[in-house]
Amino acid sequence: MMHGRNHTNSAHSPAGEYRYKHFTTGLLFHDLRFRKGSAAPGDVFPEFELITTDDLSLVNEDVFSDKPVIFIFGSMTCPMTASAAPIVQELFDDFGDRVNFIMMYVREAHPGQNIAQSETIEQKLDNARALKELHDIQWTVAADNIDGELHRTLDPKPNSAFLMDNNGTILFRSLWASDYGALRLALDHASSGRAPPITQSTKMIGPVVRAMGHVQEVMTRGGPQAARDLWLAGFPMALAGRVATLFSPLLPDNRGIAAVLTLTVSTLTMLGLLTAWFFA
Repeated sequence: MMHGRNHTNSAHSPAGEYRYKHFTTGLLFHDLRFRKGSAAPGDVFPEFELITTDDLSLVNEDVFSDKPVIFIFGSMTCPMTASAAPIVQELFDDFGDRVNFIMMYVREAHPGQNIAQSETIEQKLDNARALKELHDIQWTVAADNIDGELHRTLDPKPNSAFLMDNNGTILFRSLWASDYGALRLALDHASSGRAPPITQSTKMIGPVVRAMGHVQEVMTRGGPQAARDLWLAGFPMALAGRVATLFSPLLPDNRGIAAVLTLTVSTLTMLGLLTAWFFA
């Protein structure tokens, strides 16, 4: 069920394409920015009907009442979701009494033999329950319908976050739920009845770099196909994920930082040597 403003984003992601079998370079680039025409700050959140991991129906009237609401997208095979999990937990610990938190299981970011894209709502709910257990999520976890209607209307990103006031008006959106500073600022304002000073964050470097420390574990969880598709579609990410395993004593986010710094220094060193050789 979906009503309200007619966003063009759904038309860009038909149901068949939405449930993709293989991760591609095109998907990678689509994940790096919000699309024009998708639900944005100032819009009213679309009407929806979700199913929770407790098999309960969840509609707008159940969510928008006396508190602001934050929706966070996620899946089992998403390194960004894995990186964001402890950050969202900390935000929930600080704001959970003043803001309703909802994790919306969407589609698998990197489907593989172990965790495939859902073909039925029952499979989707099973994956949502697995996501809740994996990250010990203590707030409501719900699944969109099998064609991801709400997800496509909001803009089908793997791990974005939308913050609404108690009436359902979108106050803020973040491309990544691991964007701790921007989310904390927005939640702090919304929970005290103030408008967030910024309405959108599309920070890229910090969230993506930290997530590289989760890539290897997440691809292994998805299966060999998930890893193979990433090497083909996003070679730099796959390489950074592999290099991150060299720093296993560190926490995953720190492994990602160490891996990207290592690759950056190595690349600059090689370029310097090649330049010196060329001009020698």
